[in-house]
Amino acid sequence: MGNTDNNSKTWVGIVLVVLGGYFLLRNLDLIPYFIPYYFFGWEMILILIGGAMLTTGRKEGFIFLIIGGIFILPDIFYLPHFRIRDWWPIVLIIIGVSIFLRRRDSVLREAGDIDEDFIDDTSIFGGSEKSCSSKNFKGGKITSIFGGSTINFSDAKMAEEGAVIDLFCLFGGNELIVPPDWTVVNESFVIFGGYADKRSKSTTEKNDPKKILRIKGSIVFGGSEIKGAYA
Repeated sequence: MGNTDNNSKTWVGIVLVVLGGYFLLRNLDLIPYFIPYYFFGWEMILILIGGAMLTTGRKEGFIFLIIGGIFILPDIFYLPHFRIRDWWPIVLIIIGVSIFLRRRDSVLREAGDIDEDFIDDTSIFGGSEKSCSSKNFKGGKITSIFGGSTINFSDAKMAEEGAVIDLFCLFGGNELIVPPDWTVVNESFVIFGGYADKRSKSTTEKNDPKKILRIKGSIVFGGSEIKGAYA
């Protein structure tokens, strides 16, 4: 968890230092003429985010690389017929493909409460509340894009080998309610977002070191919260 968290903070720090330095120099009219202005545009920020995610093994980084790369092309090359208003739908296509690939190999139950060993929850421009009652919970995938979900694991029992949840939060978030004896380990890549374990100290002291829920994936411009089942 430490290495992943440190990598995320390192990349955030690098991005902020570079952008801050650029804007300071620009305000002082000290930007060399040979530095293209698009190096510090929103497109380049997306490319940096994508690159940072890929360096930590997050495949979702390709989404940001492709989107940033497409929209920075007119600044690098002369494309007289390229208009952003014609091409912006490609963002939806890329996000849609990424969701399809995330769900392709997952065990999924479309409606109602979740009672399988694996979950696959997707919230886009909306939200949902679900509960998990699996007696051998092993993990799954949670996708939140401009939306979010609340999943209650109060009645769930963790598998002996532990469980792993793969998160992808983009301008969205989720809330996970876990039993008091679960140990939650955050290994997610967080950039311009947040992760918080809001369980009380008295609750976390009851954690069973053998019941480990690992939170992996990416949280970008979004957030994820862990809460106690009986809080």
